[in-house]
Amino acid sequence: MFSRLLSRLGLFAAPLFALVAAGCSKADLTVRQSTLDPKGPVAQMQYDVFMDTVWLVVVLFVLVGGLLVYAVVRFRSRPGETAAPIVEEGHGNPLVEIGLITASIGALVFIAVPTLSAIWYTDDVPAESVPKSKLSAWYGQPLDKAVAEQVLEIDVIGKQWWFRFEYPQLGLTNDAKHSVPNEMVIPKGVAVRINLRSEDVIHSFWIPKIAGKVDLMPGRKNRMWIQADQVGHYYGQCAEFCGDSHAYMLFRVEVLEPADFAKWVAAQKADAAPVAAGSKAEQGKNLFAAKSCVMCHNVGGHFGAGAFGPDLTHLASRKSLAGAWLDNRDPKAQRALEQTSPLGTEASVPVDRATFKANLIKWIGSSGIAAGADGQPTKDVKPGNRMHYYKMFNVAGLRETHQKLTADELDALAEYLLTLK
Repeated sequence: MFSRLLSRLGLFAAPLFALVAAGCSKADLTVRQSTLDPKGPVAQMQYDVFMDTVWLVVVLFVLVGGLLVYAVVRFRSRPGETAAPIVEEGHGNPLVEIGLITASIGALVFIAVPTLSAIWYTDDVPAESVPKSKLSAWYGQPLDKAVAEQVLEIDVIGKQWWFRFEYPQLGLTNDAKHSVPNEMVIPKGVAVRINLRSEDVIHSFWIPKIAGKVDLMPGRKNRMWIQADQVGHYYGQCAEFCGDSHAYMLFRVEVLEPADFAKWVAAQKADAAPVAAGSKAEQGKNLFAAKSCVMCHNVGGHFGAGAFGPDLTHLASRKSLAGAWLDNRDPKAQRALEQTSPLGTEASVPVDRATFKANLIKWIGSSGIAAGADGQPTKDVKPGNRMHYYKMFNVAGLRETHQKLTADELDALAEYLLTLK
């Protein structure tokens, strides 16, 4: 009877196993935020540690499970047999006990050695990676001698609910009115040191395909290093609960060839282009000042007072909006490219103007207010965000108010922001 039961279970188990195995294809492992598709040495090291643990657990499962099945089958009571007498408790077999203890210690060592090696490896840029990663070895633009002998450093500042990226060695900082929000750009094949800071609560910086997560702690300096070995568009996010819009706190990483990275830095330092006189974009520029947007945002060459919110000088060149929650690319074209490109999810189509404009109107028109331009109730794109909801600033003497924008004003603001390339 027991044998028949095992046979029937086997009939069900075989197709179930085949179904589960079918879900483990390479395509399923290369999704946008897969830790099983490493694209850099840090992610590869962490993946190797994970797989070491997986194989150890598989071996233990087979051994323990196999012995359990063997004992059940070998020593079960058979029809017609007299029940075996109950054996009195004893002290066991010392040799078996010592062997199990030794095996357990060995299993822990098997896991501990690569884990400790990975912790030391990922703590800071390895000495062997420094020579090829020094700015003088790949940047190709004039730099101070002291800076040229350093590896590229990026300051990551976490805020509720977005990230600000600064490149102090290259002059891209918030103080210099050239910081980069939510879309970090790094050169391919170069080690980059990441300095992690938080301006409010605990956040966590995570780029699954490039490196594991490290926390940003208020009042504490954390660090990590990353390197991407494949050009492309990567997806990251905050991995530590940090408030209302934690789930919406995303960011992007663009990996470029070193020469293209240098061009990008030069473009980031340039001011915004002038707005055509008499255009709708000019109306939007005037609204940008009149509606107090300049209190929080900087637009190089146009307005320079705002430092609290993201820098908008090159907003129209970004592939995402609202802390990377809204995608400014054509969704159908992006999905088609990801399905056909050999780069998979690291491939990206350009910004789509129509999609971008719709996102701008949606973001500005709903953020922090109870009703949209049409007077109907709206749902915040990111609950709790501080966009034109002054009470959230907690600044003494700053009156509580909600900005109200008409449909025409939203359209004009969007047209202005789309000129900021």
